[in-house]
Amino acid sequence: MTRKVLFVLLGLGLLMLLSGCTSGNKKYSSTPEGHVQNFEVSVPEYTISGILINSTNIDNQFISTKGVVEKTVAAGMYTYAKISDGTGEIWVAGPKTNLKPGSKVKLYGALVVLNFKSPALNKTIDVLLMTQSFGSGESSLHGTTEGNSTSAVNVSVKKLAGGYTISDIFTRSKDLAGKEIEFRGVITKVLPEIMNKTWIHLQDGTKDNVTGENEIKVTYSGPEKFKVGDVVIVKGKLETDVNIGSGYFFRVLINNATIKKDET
Repeated sequence: MTRKVLFVLLGLGLLMLLSGCTSGNKKYSSTPEGHVQNFEVSVPEYTISGILINSTNIDNQFISTKGVVEKTVAAGMYTYAKISDGTGEIWVAGPKTNLKPGSKVKLYGALVVLNFKSPALNKTIDVLLMTQSFGSGESSLHGTTEGNSTSAVNVSVKKLAGGYTISDIFTRSKDLAGKEIEFRGVITKVLPEIMNKTWIHLQDGTKDNVTGENEIKVTYSGPEKFKVGDVVIVKGKLETDVNIGSGYFFRVLINNATIKKDET
């Protein structure tokens, strides 16, 4: 299999997470103001030895783990890192990241892949983890916001004065294409360092009455840090029918948006 095909497959694994595919069960409740609270996650957490021992049973499943970086290998848009936790060691592949030996990482929603042929390492990796982000090892796995999302969040956010609802954006997407729009929403997913940008998913309690779509994807490149449950105001140009390759297509997308927390 060629290097190009292998990297496309790796990209597909990362983009599965980007597009909202996950095996975790999430529960949300909301305040009257629309803030999401009581966030719970049930993605199983393993030690590295637990992953290796149970690898055939958890193949192609999403898991969480943590460890210390032992070594890294750069591979174009991706970084391979060997991590250990005292019980074993395992290779992880993710987006290009500047990792140093000794760095602590926590992986949420990493995809288990068996017998991965890696041209970058010139070997077949018995058990590989594909991750959308090499998260910091200093925060709690179940408190992290990276990679957390839901298909149905129980929120109701007040429409921004002079702005749009998510229902408006989908319903009027043809008219709004190429125009700068603004809306208020609740963050349901945060994915940093994907194609050199941070991707966030937002909902506001409304949906497209025809398709049922209720979540907008937005990218930004600024230093701001957001978390699941933040109510934010998004401003940017609406793009429609966006194809980013590898078979991934977005009906609507706001690229390089300006995002700020709603302090009202």
